[in-house]
Amino acid sequence: MIRIPREVLRSISESCSARYPEEACGFLIGRIEGGVRIVSRHTPARNSHTGDKNRRYLIDPLEYKAVEEETERAGLSIVGVYHSHPDAPAIPSEYDNLHAVPFLTYLIISVRRGTPVEFSSWILNEITGRLERDYLEILD
Repeated sequence: MIRIPREVLRSISESCSARYPEEACGFLIGRIEGGVRIVSRHTPARNSHTGDKNRRYLIDPLEYKAVEEETERAGLSIVGVYHSHPDAPAIPSEYDNLHAVPFLTYLIISVRRGTPVEFSSWILNEITGRLERDYLEILD
């Protein structure tokens, strides 16, 4: 389960709209309590994919490390990553499944014609190697 404040989700949506038609991506920052990922903020990342950025994203490992170190200094953790699916549903692609890592929540935002229309959360099942839907709670 992931809990995310509506204001953080709004900010993520704005970031995804601004980067449309490319896939936007970034980090979900917060803490884990009793297995629940509680997001307190997000940090946008640069899509460093060298191919079609309208269909793929890649977070540079050095950027990941820098954000992780900054986050840990603040007493928080990277609890997940987000990315947009321009003009596509908010479900994992085969590429998403192949590149998912354990312990992170994946928030996918469907952006249609520049407007975010759907959000879904996913987590890797380490037995099947596939992303499975995770419960997403939006906090007011």
